[in-house]
Amino acid sequence: MDLSKLSGFLLIDKPAGITSFDVIRKLRRQTGIRTFGHAGTLDPFATGLLIIAVNRYTRLLSLLENYDKDYTATMILGETTSTGDPEGEITEKKEITINQETIDAIIEKVLQIKSLKTPKFSAVKVNGKTAYSRARADEDFELPDRPSAVYSFQIVSYEYPILTYQCRVSKGTYIRSLSQQIAEFLGTIAYTRQLRRTAIGSITVDKALQLDDVSKDTAASQVVSVLDILPHMERLTLSEKDVSLLRNGNSVENTGQDRLEIIVLNNRNNCLGIAYRKDNKVFPRINL
Repeated sequence: MDLSKLSGFLLIDKPAGITSFDVIRKLRRQTGIRTFGHAGTLDPFATGLLIIAVNRYTRLLSLLENYDKDYTATMILGETTSTGDPEGEITEKKEITINQETIDAIIEKVLQIKSLKTPKFSAVKVNGKTAYSRARADEDFELPDRPSAVYSFQIVSYEYPILTYQCRVSKGTYIRSLSQQIAEFLGTIAYTRQLRRTAIGSITVDKALQLDDVSKDTAASQVVSVLDILPHMERLTLSEKDVSLLRNGNSVENTGQDRLEIIVLNNRNNCLGIAYRKDNKVFPRINL
């Protein structure tokens, strides 16, 4: 098969010690495919689910931005680092004893979080320059808090100073910041030592591949359909005539509920793009 025509998604279990873009670099070397994109950056120290779009499906990555994400995180209480993770230097220590009852008492507070601090060591742009590059240059700057929500939160284990928790959070939530907020609730400081993303939406890491297992010979059989990545989206099968109209920027008549996102399929069940419906007409949104 000509892999330049391959379309779909790869589910990768990112190992620790490399960036999310390093995953793409390695996939390029292993498969020969040049066009990849990923949804939801993971910090180098983090592991877990990374959804990789292949070739023209990179145009669909924006549809995954609003998905909630599940994580398991281990934080170290009583210490903080310059980056909020194990890659930075320890900048402060605070000796304090915290019992299990105090730990359990913060769960409701965590579930009420509405916003969190934006880490200075992050890819957020500040006047056209990434925050982490400004932080590395010891520049003095401030970042606004980011809207964040914690939909579920559970203490997995606690033995001072190590606290491990599981959570489901809204898009854009920095777990490093969440750990620091948890520590603040406890009257101490902390950094995130380990982080694993276990799900994006309904897609779980147990379905993911090890990075080294993807190759030129295996990639075609390993890609996942858009129907599996976007399982809750309406699907609409159209005739070749209607598909041609959409691709040329025209609308087609189609009775149904108004929707912002609809998967457009041909009669072979291939995804041809994303449309939206308004007033019983379907309009093109993303053509593939």
